[in-house]
Amino acid sequence: MPRLVRFPAVRFLAVALAAVLPLAWVAPASASAGAAGAVACDYRFVAWPSGFVADLTITNHGPVVVGWTVRWTMPAATGNLSVWQAKIEQPDPFTMAATNVPYNAVIDTGRSVTFGWTASATTTAAPTDLTVNGTPC
Repeated sequence: MPRLVRFPAVRFLAVALAAVLPLAWVAPASASAGAAGAVACDYRFVAWPSGFVADLTITNHGPVVVGWTVRWTMPAATGNLSVWQAKIEQPDPFTMAATNVPYNAVIDTGRSVTFGWTASATTTAAPTDLTVNGTPC
């Protein structure tokens, strides 16, 4: 049976590495999905020559969300290196889907959940097609 090994220092290492390499801070991509029941996403990342560290915050402005999946397409081929506060599936180098982990499945009204990942990529532009449970954000 394979053993699951977690590396909590990966995020710290990635951020520390990004601090010493030439940086490109990208402004957050943020949008709301319509009226009541909407969610908003705040995508932030720090890029370096061969990849990036990204965080996505989902804010719930509507009824309680029980279970969430965020889907997006990367503008360039991307390799997922590590993830925290979610599970990420990547069926091809461009398409990604993050789902909640048991302890952050519920997003109460007015609350937020943040997850993140590190990735390798030749370009690091932000995705423009983020959806949460099928709703653009």
